[in-house]
Amino acid sequence: MPFERHDGHPSTAEKLRDQPATGDARQTLPSLYRAWFTPVVQWLRALGAPQADLEDLAQEVFLVTGRRLGDFDGRNTAGWLYRIACGQLRQHRRRFWFQALAPRGEQILDEVLDDRPSALAEVDTAQRLERLARILGPMSENRRSVFLLRAIEGYRIDEISVLLEIPINTVKTRLHRARKDFARLLAEQSAREGADD
Repeated sequence: MPFERHDGHPSTAEKLRDQPATGDARQTLPSLYRAWFTPVVQWLRALGAPQADLEDLAQEVFLVTGRRLGDFDGRNTAGWLYRIACGQLRQHRRRFWFQALAPRGEQILDEVLDDRPSALAEVDTAQRLERLARILGPMSENRRSVFLLRAIEGYRIDEISVLLEIPINTVKTRLHRARKDFARLLAEQSAREGADD
């Protein structure tokens, strides 16, 4: 049964299926970039990267990929790139904490007070993503990754298994537990927000 994404693009599992079984250690950075830029952006989005930083983060992933390409054995390109993306996102979040301490003053005020519909939609989206991040924050990284890849990005169980290099039953278990965690964390967050009103 072929792997097809709902958006018409080849799935990660389909890309993996088309690779030689032994891997191709002679891959070049331009070929990796062309083949994997969109999936890397999707992974970063699923992992909770800020929308405004997605492409910059993806570029950073490929800068690291270029430096590490000589050490890559050519097996499981998706898993290798996914781990690099996770590492870059962690570094980005650490940098963000320091940047957030520096005031941006009137720029923030202008962004919030801008009455264009697109600005309001962006604020609404940002608020929803922030709420989702607060809800998912206490969840373990393993469960959160599986949950976001499935619930937000729409990957199938078998695709997540290939991507994360874990057995399908492990994906199912993590997803089951993540859904229970999500329901509990959502209820707790809603109760806190109700108490704040």
